[in-house]
Amino acid sequence: MKIRILVWLMSGLLLPLTAWTQSADKAPDNWHHLDSRQDGFNGISTEQMYQFLKGRTPQTVVVAVIDSGVDCEHEDLQDVIWVNEDEIPDNGRDDDGNGYVDDVHGWNFIGGKDGKNVHFDQLELTRLYVHYRKKFEGKDPETLKKKERKEYERYKDLEKKLHEKQEEMKGNV
Repeated sequence: MKIRILVWLMSGLLLPLTAWTQSADKAPDNWHHLDSRQDGFNGISTEQMYQFLKGRTPQTVVVAVIDSGVDCEHEDLQDVIWVNEDEIPDNGRDDDGNGYVDDVHGWNFIGGKDGKNVHFDQLELTRLYVHYRKKFEGKDPETLKKKERKEYERYKDLEKKLHEKQEEMKGNV
């Protein structure tokens, strides 16, 4: 009987804690634009920067984007993004002869040779493994030349590391 009373008493004491934890502020959708001092969210203070820059003389800045995609038609980019005048968009040709097809706004180096986006980024380890796998999968290492054996050993090392990385990542799911 005493245990029952103790359980009910503990439940009654812990119940208010659950209500308190669920009442925490939910971050607004635009939290990343907000300011930590003014808004209480660790954003990049976008509006404060616009106010700071108001009335100042702009200077040309060249920025390389290292990311998985850029919206070239975004209102903040459409009038200022670099345009390769020597390239004709979407004709499937390298008009300017620089080795990149339809590189109107630069080149997506993680994309395919056809200029299309790769849907999933890959580790460099994966790309190297796939490269060597095409050459060595199913081959008997005893039949390889000395130089090929070194590449084969690299392939097997990459294969081992890739499987280790895959197992490590499975633990994060």
